[in-house]
Amino acid sequence: MDMDDKVVVMDGRTPQVGMVFKSYEEVVSFYKLYALRVGFGVAVKKSSFTPYGLCRRLVLVCTKGGKGRENACYQSRPTAKTDCQAMIVVKLWGDGLLHLMEAHVEHNHPTNPSSARFLKCYKKMSTRMSNMIVRTGGHESISADGRESLNFIDGGRLKLEEGDNEVIHQFFARMQAKNPNFFYLMDLDIEGHLRNVFWADGRSRAAYQHFGDVVSLDTSCLKYKFYIPLVLFIGTNHHGQSILLGCGLVAEPTVENYVWVLKTWLTCMHGSAPTAVITDESEMVKDAISEAFPKARHRICLWRMMKSVKEKLKQYAEYKTIKRVLNKVVFDSSQVDEFEENWSRLIKEFGLKDDDLFSSLYKLKSFWIPAFLKDTFWAGMSITHYKERINSFFEGYLYVETCLKEFLNDYEVALQSKYEMEAQADYESFYNAGIFVSKYHMEEQLSKLYTLNIFKLFQDELKGGLYCQVSLIKVDATSSTYKVRDCAFINEIEKTENKDYNVLYNIDGFQVHCSCGFFQFRGILCRHALSVLKLQQVYDIPARHLVDRWRKDFKQLNLMSQKLKDGLNSSTMERYDNLSMRCLSLVDIGIMSDEKYQLTLKLIREVEKSLLDDNLFRDLQRRLLPFDNRLSESDENHASHEYGLYEENKNSPSLSLKRRGRPPKKVKEVSLEMLPNSNKRKDTLGTSMIDNQNSLLQASPNASQLAAQIRIPGGVNLMEEVNPNEVPFGGHYGIHANPPDIMGNHTALQSANALQSLGNQQGVQWFYQPFFQEDQPPFGRRPG
Repeated sequence: MDMDDKVVVMDGRTPQVGMVFKSYEEVVSFYKLYALRVGFGVAVKKSSFTPYGLCRRLVLVCTKGGKGRENACYQSRPTAKTDCQAMIVVKLWGDGLLHLMEAHVEHNHPTNPSSARFLKCYKKMSTRMSNMIVRTGGHESISADGRESLNFIDGGRLKLEEGDNEVIHQFFARMQAKNPNFFYLMDLDIEGHLRNVFWADGRSRAAYQHFGDVVSLDTSCLKYKFYIPLVLFIGTNHHGQSILLGCGLVAEPTVENYVWVLKTWLTCMHGSAPTAVITDESEMVKDAISEAFPKARHRICLWRMMKSVKEKLKQYAEYKTIKRVLNKVVFDSSQVDEFEENWSRLIKEFGLKDDDLFSSLYKLKSFWIPAFLKDTFWAGMSITHYKERINSFFEGYLYVETCLKEFLNDYEVALQSKYEMEAQADYESFYNAGIFVSKYHMEEQLSKLYTLNIFKLFQDELKGGLYCQVSLIKVDATSSTYKVRDCAFINEIEKTENKDYNVLYNIDGFQVHCSCGFFQFRGILCRHALSVLKLQQVYDIPARHLVDRWRKDFKQLNLMSQKLKDGLNSSTMERYDNLSMRCLSLVDIGIMSDEKYQLTLKLIREVEKSLLDDNLFRDLQRRLLPFDNRLSESDENHASHEYGLYEENKNSPSLSLKRRGRPPKKVKEVSLEMLPNSNKRKDTLGTSMIDNQNSLLQASPNASQLAAQIRIPGGVNLMEEVNPNEVPFGGHYGIHANPPDIMGNHTALQSANALQSLGNQQGVQWFYQPFFQEDQPPFGRRPG
């Protein structure tokens, strides 16, 4: 067969015999692009030209081709040569074009696509290669502008329509103008073309601080060939609702691209990796997860796995029967040995021993079978029954044919609808206790603690206990083992097969453990464990089985537990990022009610006023910063003199500042108790100073009364999310008249001179009082 009659099937990206090029530059550019994707360097081994400057013959090889020099002076040094045979050979034909005659693509050494761009051979690579001409066996492959071209250059680049680049930049500019904490990053190839994109708004970054334990990587758009190659990072909040933690656009599904997106997302989230990750079934995603999150527990989404398997089962003759048995094996096997037994029975019954599908499913069993995964907390981001399904986060906004411009236009609308759903769930959780289904105190207990959605899931388990039969198996010194028979009724007459579970109850630690693993998997006690607790007459959920993640005030508690970074020695950018994330966390709490919103605005105005006024700033700095951070122990006497602290009376209202000139005459110190309580006499105005700065704030976990912002006169509760080491402005200093009259709450954000004047006019004195009385019961507990 002549070369002219030979048609070569090629992907346009890998060197193959039969390719035709127009010039020497196009051959070099093509092979360098290919080598850059694979991850090796390129060198010219041989080249010859005609007297007219046309390339006659060209041999391009891998830079590791050949052997080290035999000269003794070179043998003492290690060589990078491995005698690699990867190469291409092109020759000039009579048609004036260069035809590829030989192509060897195998390497005898590892390649590295991620670092290949740093090789010396790519530093002077041409940025204009769009006019490349490639033919197959003399036949034109693709025509553009009247010239033959092959679109192998687009391989590895983000496939965009005309104008999409401008749409992306406008979207990022708009989002960053609205929220300075908006994060985005673009991955460019050696030619400067867009390859991968990632972005996350400030609210997603703030949400990850609270709900970053379990994350789902949704690559469905790539798997099902959506027009937009979208990758989503999804989490779940304390209502069990899906939340967006980041978005990405990927040029093609490769390990390198996935690793880039994962590591970029990790950088966006300050390097805090999740403890558990859920993904689609993909070997490339699996490899990328192991590289980016080596310590995270990885699983395959059970719902998508079962959906894919059921599609493939349609080619089997006994499709319906196999599907029904497979559902039972997957969802009803609570133990590993039980699954192994049921799986073997399934394979034997339907003769599937050598079936490729079921062999591959069995190899991945530890990544998708619940019996192997129930020891890990998955925050409810997995189905527990074959009838359940998982909705797409952008359902109703994203379809197979949706273009990028349309999606980005609807992006904010879609997120706004999700935020409104969360706000509605917050409101219902705080102001709607739900309808009780029993008289057990544990139900009332969790109605005060958990969000309404999670509380309803607990009620389902509580009602399911009606169909559980408990029998004692074994009793030890401190523990008891029970067998719980679960009868899940379908209707009033028919019921499913009974299933037995073992429940271990520890008397000393009030700890209960069920073999079903529902609590470890979902974070809610199962009906079997609840049945044993009721049998033991334990009507309160033990503290070790209360999951803070499902609490309605979880954001406040989590924010209080987080310690602020010491920004004194950090850079300006680190301080900016730290303050931005902190403020964004407060935003989620400040919008929960009208009262908190108004209080937040008031406090922000006070903070702005204090930071912009140098006098107020210095005054507050003296009052609010702990002394142990500014003064050493040796300076205690000096501090006492400067700030009016005396050993005889640490709470003295005197605020004597050090002045120039001769020292004042020593006068006899008069205690406040000795002064007569009369409006005609002027009381000395001062500020009470506290020895231990940590005692300035006593934040209660009780957040059931959102409207109660001011617990006591002079004390402002800063939305119950303040760290004990932080002191809100205007929160701890108020103006208190001589008892029993109370003039009300006043801000402390005034200069010392103004306060002195006010004290002289109305006879007032500074006081301090903690937010909550010591005998106030903590949230979720009954007073003892």
